[in-house]
Formats: sequence, C-alpha cells, structure tokens
Amino acid sequence: MGNTTNTEQWAAMERLRFIERAAWWRGVVRRQDVSDVFGIGPAQASSDFQKYLELNPGSLAYSLNRKRYEGQPGMVRQLDSSTLEEAITQFMDRAGRPPGTGRMEAPGSKQADWLVLPDRRAGAAVERRIFHAVLHGMAVEVLYASAHGKSRKWRRMIPHALAWSGHRWHARAWCLENQAYQDFVLGRMEDAAWPEAAEPVPLRDEAWDTFVIVELRPHPELEEEQQVAVALEYGMEKRRLKVRVRQAMVQYLETAMGLVPADGKPLPPRLERVR
Repeated sequence: MGNTTNTEQWAAMERLRFIERAAWWRGVVRRQDVSDVFGIGPAQASSDFQKYLELNPGSLAYSLNRKRYEGQPGMVRQLDSSTLEEAITQFMDRAGRPPGTGRMEAPGSKQADWLVLPDRRAGAAVERRIFHAVLHGMAVEVLYASAHGKSRKWRRMIPHALAWSGHRWHARAWCLENQAYQDFVLGRMEDAAWPEAAEPVPLRDEAWDTFVIVELRPHPELEEEQQVAVALEYGMEKRRLKVRVRQAMVQYLETAMGLVPADGKPLPPRLERVR
C-alpha cells in the first residue's frame, strides 16, 4: 500500500513521537534521524513527517538551506510527554542516566551534570530475599546494623512493603522482637537468611495504609520576594503546596523538604567532612 503512516500502529506512533520529541527539545529533526533510529527508508520517513504536520499543523517549518525541520517557538506538543531528564539522556552527548530515570549514573557531559550520591544498597542476595519476603508475605531474618540502637545483630521480621525515601530503600516490616511495625534500611542489612513461612501479623499497619495531606508554605520569616521565589520553585497555588503521602513516610518527606521533624528534635549528625 505504499509508504503511508498508520497512526493505529504502535511503531508508527513511536516514530511520530520521536519527531515531536526531537523538534520540541533539540529544535531540529531530519528525515535521516528517523531513518537511522527506526531503520526505515527515506520515503517512509517523508510520509511520517507529512502525517505529523497533519496532526500538528504549524509546529514545524522546513529549512531548504539546512534540509531539516525546525520546531517553531509556539509549538505545542500533541503526542510526546517526555521530561527534561529524558531529553538530557537522549539529546546531550554522553549524558548518562539523570535523576528521575532510575539509578543515576555520572553524565560525562559538559552540558549537564548532577550529584551522584554514594550508593546505599544491600547486596544483591539480600535485596532478593527481602523482595521475595515482601512479595510472598514471608518472614526473614537479617543481620542488621541499627544506627539508633547501637547494635548489630540478627533481627527477625515480616516485611510487607518497600519504601523509597528519596535516597535509599527501606523495608516496612513487623518486627518480631519489638512487636511493632518499623522501617529497616536495606543498606544496613549485611546478610539475610532465606525467607520462611510466617504466622499472621497480629495488627494492621495503619500508618502504612493511611494517606495524609501535608500542607506546606514558604517560611513566614522569609522576606516577601523570597517567599515568592519559594512558591514559584515548588509550583504552589496561593502559596500553598499539598502533598499526599503515606503517614508512615511523612518523616521522609520532612527530611527531603528540609523541614523540622514533627517532634521538633533535630536529627543527630551522621557524617563529618574530612578537612
């Protein structure tokens, strides 16, 4: 049937999204770009551009001198919803894997950089056993180093969920020693036994099952212009930001946002810079 672009086909829609993504972020896109990425001929690529211009008229302009399509200043996206992080990965040389796209990697690019924090992970075997225990509702014994209890010992628990605090993983678990729900940092798990069948937990984890709305605002001690800047930075409406979060994870939100904990107690120092 010739080189037509059928928008009902997944492959065709992927090509159209690529055209839009490149024009939106990079500002330019060529037929050869589409041919190289998707392994299609120039006739099919031309058909794709024609179809895209039908779907989003006025979004692209063709430059005869440069032999390329250029995204226009007033372009509105119709198909693609890629983020800045994804654009950095795709269109900046050796951009690595940026924040928001999974495990971060160093960029190796002069155009983009980001802080890569030390990797706070348990060993792969430990992570596997915790994951298995969560998935199947089993009990597991782990060799755990507690920063609060000043102890390193085997702890038996029944983990039922995994929680990402913004920089490390926790296992949300019923602690058989303390008879209470606690968060255990996976990075402090030195070893773990293979999970075993568990007795039913006596209590429901209400803090995990309950969602709360945490309302934030610029600190009143900030000057007016500073409050305006903070509200803009966090996309606040009427200088208020509402965050829906599990009650059990409010402490992580407080830490990530630089808030004073609800109990008012400052966190003890954990690290010191070597001068």
